Amino acid sequence: MRLLILHLATVFGGAERTTSNLITHLDRDVVRHVSVAAPEALRAFLPQGIDTFIDTSGLIRHGWFSSAKGLMTDVRAAGDLIAEARPDLVLGMMHYPAALAVLGSRLKRLRVKTVGSYRGPVYEHMRRYEHGVQRKLFLRLAVGATARLADRMIVPSEGTAGELRRRFLVPTGRIAVIPNGIDLAQVASAASESASGLERLPDALPKICVAARLSAEKDVGLLLAAFRHVQGQRPAALVVLGDGPDRGALIQQVKDWGLDDRVVFLGHRENVYPYIRAADLYVHTCQFEGFGYTMLEAMACGTPVIATDCPYGPREVIGDNAYGMLVPMEDPGALASAILALLADPQRRADLAAAGLERARQLSIERMVRRYEAVFEDVMRSA
Repeated sequence: MRLLILHLATVFGGAERTTSNLITHLDRDVVRHVSVAAPEALRAFLPQGIDTFIDTSGLIRHGWFSSAKGLMTDVRAAGDLIAEARPDLVLGMMHYPAALAVLGSRLKRLRVKTVGSYRGPVYEHMRRYEHGVQRKLFLRLAVGATARLADRMIVPSEGTAGELRRRFLVPTGRIAVIPNGIDLAQVASAASESASGLERLPDALPKICVAARLSAEKDVGLLLAAFRHVQGQRPAALVVLGDGPDRGALIQQVKDWGLDDRVVFLGHRENVYPYIRAADLYVHTCQFEGFGYTMLEAMACGTPVIATDCPYGPREVIGDNAYGMLVPMEDPGALASAILALLADPQRRADLAAAGLERARQLSIERMVRRYEAVFEDVMRSA
């Protein structure tokens, strides 16, 4: 099978980690040739097992649904790219690449199978961040048409699958739920490296860690508000990994509260594992989430996890507080209480760390990749 992966991100996050893991662990007796079409900026983050890399920087103009005209321009470009690459199957990772893969193949009438992979709940994004009736109608049509025309849609959680069925009328038979997987051996190796920057924090304080894009939907401001509550009862330190448009405002907020000696913003780090492993707690805040890969990374590092119970991923990863602690969304008091409870209970932290490691073993990288391969083979067999 000749596989083409279309992935248009320029930064490395959870979806990009899934793409990288998939490429690394594919059975090359099943997938004999792997091409990746992505912006040049992503190339450095991808593994070596790629046969052909296609730079999309000068070909595809957008990374999200800008307008109907912009979408059609990119659909035509994607169709030409797919025709030249001549794959048997195209995998579009995330919403916009999936649309380009599916619609581009249809437009050019190519004899190629298409699989889309929506990594998160787009309806939740639309509800919070898209405005205007026409804009929302355009997105519903584009996202829904892509999912219904694809040979299969892969999503990382049952909640995201339910959204596709309810909001976009996608038949159940077209959807495959494949949770993200993690490579425990790779995490253990990477976590053994040094964690520069932590020396800025007082050694005696327990450490809380978060790794996220610093943007509104990740809701790191909620953690900062909870962290401020915590200081009154149990002084602690906070490590923030990641970058994004809200970084300046978050740093200023910490300064205004007089907590800049307790919080470090370390920016983007290619290897987050040493920082997560060094933490006493990992906190995942988000307004919506397809899966929440950093929770799984923390579990693999043996660090107990607290997460907001947002749609849809955290509850499926953590279960009913079996592998971590869930707290209500948008409630800094509840989050602060959970942090304080775990900081005061070393045995509970140890129990959650052990349970988290077991969850990481359940959600292995091998399990994930074999299920992707099964979908690919099933699609290839279909008429």
